[in-house]
Amino acid sequence: MDVKKLIEDVISHLAENDSFSVVVPKLQVIAKLLKNEKLQSWIESEFIYGYKDTHGVPDYRKISVSNVKASFLHHQGFGKIMQYTNWDVPISNLGMEHFGEFMNLNVKQTVFAIERILDDNEGNIHLSLTAYEKLLVQQNILDNCEISNIHKVVSRTYFLDIITTAKAKLLDLFLELNESIFNNEINFNVMEKKEKISQIVNHTINTGVYVADGSTANIQNSNVVGGSQNEVHLSEEFKDQVLALAEKIEELSQDVETEREDIAFEISKIKLGLQRDESPKFIKSAFNAIKGIASSIAANEITEVINNSLQNINFQ
Repeated sequence: MDVKKLIEDVISHLAENDSFSVVVPKLQVIAKLLKNEKLQSWIESEFIYGYKDTHGVPDYRKISVSNVKASFLHHQGFGKIMQYTNWDVPISNLGMEHFGEFMNLNVKQTVFAIERILDDNEGNIHLSLTAYEKLLVQQNILDNCEISNIHKVVSRTYFLDIITTAKAKLLDLFLELNESIFNNEINFNVMEKKEKISQIVNHTINTGVYVADGSTANIQNSNVVGGSQNEVHLSEEFKDQVLALAEKIEELSQDVETEREDIAFEISKIKLGLQRDESPKFIKSAFNAIKGIASSIAANEITEVINNSLQNINFQ
């Protein structure tokens, strides 16, 4: 099987923001052909089966609940009933321990499942309480109440961030494998490169950017400033250049009648990437995606601005 073609296909799908329903089968094959247990485990948890337990959930999947809403009837005695709709439940009344259990959430679903959740919900995400959580609320906060609906409210931004981070790590991984091991040819002689593959997998999945063990880097005129223990940060100069370009595109896109939302989505990815010190390659892929969108709608000014600006920004 042509692993090179599979990886190139996945990179193309990621750059075009295609659905993970297209990407997942190819990822499963790639993970097995690369013969790396950690990579296969991460891909299976992230994209195929989901995470089985809380212990293995990565930090970018640990999110906060905005609030808990309930609709209920309050029986006040003597036949008097008060009706409440979308009432903010004061979970803090349960005490700090239970408050933390309620308001901190580990997202175990696959990226594809998260993608479906977002497609099915236009606004923030409503999540059901467990039977135990409902019992706690009923006994300690909404006593003498008849609850018709209760749910947790989570900002959809958290779920978008999970998808963006997973894509960034996956894209970084394949680009690093290609550049660091296979000289931009993706010529996979897996067994000879097994140790090097493991090193790149460890660093890319854990940090999103590859820096060799024990290395220290402070690169002048570069987009990345690195440190010991794989602490990597984008330089302020690089951030300023990228942000200025993103804001210029955002301004020009206001005159675009179609595909404006697609451009806005790529801009949000760029800004999030800057905030999180994501790989410059992922940030550049978002600009390339905008060029593709702009080309399809004959927005020549946007394409021209991107082409003129990208050549002055160091993404290496």
